[in-house]
This record gives sequence, C-alpha cells and structure tokens, in this order.
Amino acid sequence: MKLRDVFFGSVLLATLFVSGSACTDVPIDDERNDQRLAPARGVIRGTVTYVGPRPCSRDGHIVGNAVVLVFDRRNPPPPQGIASSAVNFVAVPGDRLFANEPRSVSQGLVCPPDDTTITASVPFTIAPLDGGSYMVQAFYDRRGRFLPTFKFRNQPEAGDIAGGYVDLEDARKNASNPSYRPVFLPVDVGTRQASASEQNPIFTIGPDGYVADNVPVTIGTKVPFTRPYFYPEGADHIGGRENSDANLTGDPLAVPIVAMTQDAQILAPPSAPTPETLAAYQSSFRSIKLLWGVPDEERDAAVAAPFGLQLPNVTPRGKGGLLVFSSGTSIPENPAVPSLWPQVALVKLADDPKRKNDPQSLVVQGTPEESNVTGQLPKPVVVLQGITLLDDSLAKTIAGPVPSAPTTAALRDHVTVLFRPAVLCFDPRNIQAGGLLVTPHLVGRSADASEQGDKPLFDASAVANQPLVREVRRGCLPKGRYAISLVQPSGQAWTVPNEIGGCAPSEGNVTSTSSPASCSTKPRPVLLSQGARAVLEIVSAGPDGEETCSDNPVPDECLHL
Repeated sequence: MKLRDVFFGSVLLATLFVSGSACTDVPIDDERNDQRLAPARGVIRGTVTYVGPRPCSRDGHIVGNAVVLVFDRRNPPPPQGIASSAVNFVAVPGDRLFANEPRSVSQGLVCPPDDTTITASVPFTIAPLDGGSYMVQAFYDRRGRFLPTFKFRNQPEAGDIAGGYVDLEDARKNASNPSYRPVFLPVDVGTRQASASEQNPIFTIGPDGYVADNVPVTIGTKVPFTRPYFYPEGADHIGGRENSDANLTGDPLAVPIVAMTQDAQILAPPSAPTPETLAAYQSSFRSIKLLWGVPDEERDAAVAAPFGLQLPNVTPRGKGGLLVFSSGTSIPENPAVPSLWPQVALVKLADDPKRKNDPQSLVVQGTPEESNVTGQLPKPVVVLQGITLLDDSLAKTIAGPVPSAPTTAALRDHVTVLFRPAVLCFDPRNIQAGGLLVTPHLVGRSADASEQGDKPLFDASAVANQPLVREVRRGCLPKGRYAISLVQPSGQAWTVPNEIGGCAPSEGNVTSTSSPASCSTKPRPVLLSQGARAVLEIVSAGPDGEETCSDNPVPDECLHL
C-alpha cells in the first residue's frame, strides 16, 4: 500500500477490522476451489510508546496521530535506500494515544509548553503484509499536518516527535553524532526458508496467516529541523515553447530548468589539483543552483493554508536555510572530495511526452502508478546522484573548512549541485540485488591541460564496491525527465516537482494571470517554483555523441523489466 495512494483514515479503519478478526481462525469455505479467496497475509502488532511534550489540542480533541510506517528492509527510504513510499502504515489518533490528557475546547490550536515530558502508550496493528523482513519507522504528527496523499505533507516536520523500532542502546551511544542513522531492528513476517541465502532471505506465510507480535515502537526524538525546502534557480520564470522528446508539445510550464545530453562527457580529475584545474574540472559538469524555500513573491502563499510550509527567515534574521555539512565520508569516486549533506538524488519520472496523464510530473518510473500514465507495464527505477558543493566551489569543498554539524554555521541560502553523468538502474521487484551503474564514458582528458592522454574519470573499483552497485557498465543514459530531491540525515526530504507547483486534471489548467498562479477549474494558489519546470531532462546525444551512443547504447536493464 503506497503512502500517496490512500487516506490514513481508511487505512486505520481497515487495520482495525483486520486486528479485530485476527484473534481467531477465519473459517474458509473453498469447496469450489475457484481461487476467488484472498491468500493468507501477515500482521505486525505491538505497542507505540510516546515520550515527549504534552500534545496540542483543539475543539475538545487531541491534535495529531502516531504514524507507524513499515518498509521493506531490503529497500529502506532515503538516505539508506531508494524507497519512495512505505509498504503499509497506520495512523493511531492522538485521542487514543493520549486518552487521559486534558483537551482545549478552543477553536484555535493550543499547545502546552515543551518543558514537561510525559509518557503514553497505545497498541497498534498493521496489515496486510506479505512474507518478508521489515523495518518500522514512526513519528508523532504533533500539529496534525500529516497528509499521506500529498508529497508536501507526507513526512515529519520540525517539532514532530520521531522514532521507530530501533536499537535504543546504539542510539544513546551516538546521541552527539549529527549524521547518525538509527539502527532499525528487523521484524520478520512469515517463516524463513532454510534454502534462502543470507543476503536475500525468503519468508513464507502459511494458510493460517502470520502475526509478528509484541513489536515495541518508541517515539521520543524531537525533529529539530524543517524539511529541506528548495527550488531550482529560475524555475518560477516561464518562457516560450521549447520542444523535446519528453515534452513534444513544447509546453512552457514543462521546459526543463536544466538539460544534459545522454552522452555527457566530463574531464578527468587533475593529478595535482590547483584552484585553476579544479575550476576547469567543476565546469565540465552540468550543474544547478538550488535555493532555500520559495521565491519572495510566493512566500505568503507557501506559508498559508493549504500548504503551510515551515519557512523561517534565513540567517541572521532567522534559522531558515539549507543545512550544508559533512557526512563524515568522501564521495565514492574520489576520496579527496568530502560527501556533504544534504544528499541530492534525481529519479526518472514516467514518460508522458504529451503531458496528458501526469501534467504535474509526479509519477516515478518503476512504480505501479506508472502504468496509469503510460498504459504499459512499469519500467526500471532509474536514479542519478548529485554532488553537493560547499559555497558553490569544488575547490572550497576540498580545502574546507566544512561544517561538521547542522549548526547555524552550516545554514546556507542555496547550494550548488553537480550532476554526475551516470545513473543506477534497478529492478523495482528486486532492489536488494543492486543497480546497474551506467555511464557513457570511462576515460577522458584531464582538467589539467599539461597532462597528456586519456585518464580514468573515476575509481571504478571503489564505485563498484558501493552497497547499491552490482555492476559498472559503459552506456548512454536513459532519456527523460528526472525529479530532484534533497535528503537530510534524518530522512526528511523535499522533492520537486510536487503538487504545489501544478494543477491536477480535476483542477483545470494553470493560469498565470494572477500572482501567484492558480488553477482554472478549482482555484487555489500554484507556486511555479515547485512545478514541472523543476527537472533535469536527459536529452538525445548531439552530433558528436551519436557514435558514442551507437557503440554504447542505453542498456536494456535501464529500459525494460
């Protein structure tokens, strides 16, 4: 079940029904043997324990929900994996979790001071689930803003309380590590098969179903940061028509903010870096500037209903901005370049060249929803990873000093990102097998003009040893439109395009006669900075690259399942 496909109220109702009937065997009458009965499924049951400030209330009710999400351990969400949605989830209402807490009858939101800590617990049940090994994440939506069907409200925000089924002792040991990622403990649903490999275990569910019981979920860490809201520089400016393979009509609202040819060639890193050679190396990449928040003219609409984005002013007037700091590691292809937060990931969108079925550019290739757009079976998931720079400069990133923690000193009003000319292609049915890393060139001339001959563009063995890479192969890149995401170590992310930046078919067309823009049939603000222009489009090779793509075509693993 996908987060963006369902309302949490209906999921909760269905889950309560399942949990109420799972205590006894369900009689089965299948004398017809006509295969019309649903197979037995799995259930996760446990207790959510909240440790944090007293909840907010309004109109005599506690505001918010304890949201418990189940992810496949083989494909967790970013930054550890590439999952874009949970396998299943449940939202336990605050009225149940805080049954004995006082409630305000005021029409406005009333939140007690944060200086008092309370503890509350409530049972939860999540079903149905297939056999497998799962991880459980959770958070308390303290201000009642969680909307699973919308990308702009489907994650924890600043002030929410986060947690999950985690190794609490490990978390205590790493309490001061700003890049720490909690160790989520496994929840196995089904019986593990003895013949299955350690790396790819198989769990089966018998005819009576399977209950993974007594799973303790703890919610107790306050989320200190807003989501990394951003927009690509210039995305809010709409120009003329410009046709491309992914935008056959030349729709001005979908002309990409940046394009890269599928045979893109970069320079090789210099052997003896200098500011000049590093500048030459950096300039050989396609790049983009991602700015914090939204443009000034969109800000009032962004912070108001229905969007309600958390957009504090940038320093020194406030604590807003993108937190740019070291992850404590280097990028895989070059140990001299530190890896920085936020991570930048781009994912290929479903092909909709006439912009009829997905005008907002929301549907990711490789998901079940892709078939609704293309009318075909889903294709591979294709991911491109960016390189985050400090203060717009590769030389500055290497020389430092780089902030080591998400403090005020790490806040920036923008970040520059380099696009690697390489993608990872995954089979969405078997993410744990790793992805095929595809790049059009393995060697190139050096960024230092004094170095003669071709040099390796990257350390192929180091790249091949990355957890998500199963093979490195030369080939041209899959053409199409790629959404852009920023990810923080907390797992909080922001993606463009999103629903804020365009109109769904039922809302009509985008009209830009007002400021901000609006929808023609069901008027509401449209923030163009978050719209369909905010993509990287990989386009056909130029005349000089046609031979490259003829000799090294896009691998079939990136085009078909």
